[in-house]
Amino acid sequence: MIIDQQIYRKAFLNYLRTGAPILRSIQQDQPTTHYIWRTRRDNKVRSAHADREGQIYSWDNPPEGGHPGEDYGCRCTAEPYVPELSETMSLIMTGVSDAGKAWENNDFTNHYWHGNGTGVRLRDTGNLTAVVDEYQKIVEENLLGQIADAARRNIDGTFSWDFRTTYQMQHIVFSLGDTTIGGIFRGQNESNKGVLRIRGDLSFFLYDEFADPIDIGIELPGGTPYAIKDYWEGRADGIIMINRATSAYKYG
Repeated sequence: MIIDQQIYRKAFLNYLRTGAPILRSIQQDQPTTHYIWRTRRDNKVRSAHADREGQIYSWDNPPEGGHPGEDYGCRCTAEPYVPELSETMSLIMTGVSDAGKAWENNDFTNHYWHGNGTGVRLRDTGNLTAVVDEYQKIVEENLLGQIADAARRNIDGTFSWDFRTTYQMQHIVFSLGDTTIGGIFRGQNESNKGVLRIRGDLSFFLYDEFADPIDIGIELPGGTPYAIKDYWEGRADGIIMINRATSAYKYG
């Protein structure tokens, strides 16, 4: 069905700003297949409808009593579930902090000559936060898409996803070249009338080796290469469409 997208978008934005219910005439012509049930969240809401707060329903499959506002005396409203507006996935990094002032180039080089090969944590060099921030900018969209696709392969259950890639980080930290960052996502998802609710935790690792103190591609005698590594955690949370073709969250 072809409708005026601008009229619908205006009604949707007005709903977000003022809470004004979207006209039933627009709802009937809505371009979405689903909506989010919203109550007034007060003591007058009937218990059956209170249980539906935040739940997602299909316009083609109304719950008992009908869609919001259709049952006698119902004051509930339907919040449009538009994939590009309503789908959401977030990636939050945790356990990311630095132990002190960031090492300069000479600090990394001195450790090569005098550290006897002792590995260091990136946070102890004061550079973990900057590297993780850059990493998140690079991978967030693809990583969330991969998690979404893994969830679609394991609907209504627990699932996991392993990832590992090498990144160039010299523009962030002199000592990092081919830096391997990877980890695993472990979570669960629950389907509800065409959408998936995803929650889960990520464990990240980073590994590199400082073995080229003057950046000429060789190890120098008298010094000892050393590992640079670290670990941190993350949390992914979101609501996506099961139908991959209509979803903004997918990989490739």
